Amino acid sequence: MGKNFTYVPGAEFPYQYRYEHMAVTTDCVIFTYEDRQLKVLLVRRGGEPYRGSWAFPGGFLQLNETARDGALRELREETGLEAAAIGELGVFSDPDRDPRERVITIAYYALVKPSEVIGGDDADEAAWFPIDSLPDLAFDHNKIFDAAMERLRRDIHFEPIGFDLLDDTFTIPDLQRLYEAILGVKFDRRNFQRKIMASGILEEADAPELAEPEMLEKSCAAPAPMMMADMDFCACAPMAEPIMEAPEPPRVRKGRPGRIGNLFRLNRAKYDEMKEDGGKTEF
Repeated sequence: MGKNFTYVPGAEFPYQYRYEHMAVTTDCVIFTYEDRQLKVLLVRRGGEPYRGSWAFPGGFLQLNETARDGALRELREETGLEAAAIGELGVFSDPDRDPRERVITIAYYALVKPSEVIGGDDADEAAWFPIDSLPDLAFDHNKIFDAAMERLRRDIHFEPIGFDLLDDTFTIPDLQRLYEAILGVKFDRRNFQRKIMASGILEEADAPELAEPEMLEKSCAAPAPMMMADMDFCACAPMAEPIMEAPEPPRVRKGRPGRIGNLFRLNRAKYDEMKEDGGKTEF
């Protein structure tokens, strides 16, 4: 069997194979939740091919970086967005997916809070699009988007991904609307509340603190009688009677535990425990 490479001493890559080399790119599917809509980040391409079309942020991988580092770099350069964590979505390798040459792309996805984005590098524009009103995408990015939605809808049953898109505290209707946006279904309000509360993965956020009972008792009591020495009066004028009105006690509003309008947060310890037991959140 003959050699399939040539060795060139002193070259940067001394083993030079006769096989055809393929280019590698990365693409980022970034979701956010804003105005009660699930949205995805797109950039308008500034160069050919598909100039003027919308696509996911991404680009060619450099020789000195990992695929993940390349994805984060392209995301930052084209949109100004810094993503703390991204997960690998998959590899897309259809031979004709890119009209320039044989290009394999490694796609990543992430969930972020709403952020301002701006086009940069070779992207003319960057913007958030509701997932139900996307333009036709360049390359095979429609296929990548479908794969990302399938992963998102699968992971939501096993990972606390929905909580990454909400504020630290939220109401049950907030959570229900997010899950409906991701899964593309409508839930019965009572059933959703019952199931999510029964899972134990939520805990109520801190309610307003009640004043100490002793303090309330003291604030509602009548003031001590005033002594003559404490009054400032003129002998030629009648003495004004002291005002004896008690101050109004502090008003504290506290809903019943578990009310749908109350604020909740993720109970991370309970969620991790459920994960260890192989639990799945069903709705």
